[in-house]
Amino acid sequence: MELSDAEKLILTMLCEVHAHLGIAGELDPGFVRSALDSGNTWGLRWKYGALYDGNSRSDPPIVKEVAAILDMWSAIEDGYAALRSLDQDRVAASISPQQVEVKFMGFDSDTEFEHANVASFLIKDMQRFPKFAGRDIHSHQPSISIYRRMVRAFEALQKLAGKGRLNADQLIALLNQNTERCVIA
Repeated sequence: MELSDAEKLILTMLCEVHAHLGIAGELDPGFVRSALDSGNTWGLRWKYGALYDGNSRSDPPIVKEVAAILDMWSAIEDGYAALRSLDQDRVAASISPQQVEVKFMGFDSDTEFEHANVASFLIKDMQRFPKFAGRDIHSHQPSISIYRRMVRAFEALQKLAGKGRLNADQLIALLNQNTERCVIA
């Protein structure tokens, strides 16, 4: 959702009035203010979809991409946690040196600011992906190209194997997408 500067100013002022008067209602002025301040106005449609006439524009591509990455990492972490310790050890021993542990490390806040901003908004403000809540999701190193390869492999894997829990071999293949030698089983 694109808002003009005037619309942002009006909404910001309304949020302040709403909060100052302590009005209890269905709309959360803190959330609206956060969406405005962070530039994530698409979140208003996600949270308050019933207010829109159904003629909404699709989400920005970056939102779709970040949501796909967070979905994938949720599946990876869930799959890893469900493995027996012997299989966890095999996965940990097989991953590339660039992937320190089987955990979503986030985005580089310097070079991937928009991705980090969307991820933070989805996790903190929208309370989606609670698994990542409270984590430092700033990787301090560029990671988007790796995540894009991983998402392509993850989507292909889901087409072949379905949406069940990932096994050790699948996890190894996904986690090694930052190397050229990886093949999806």
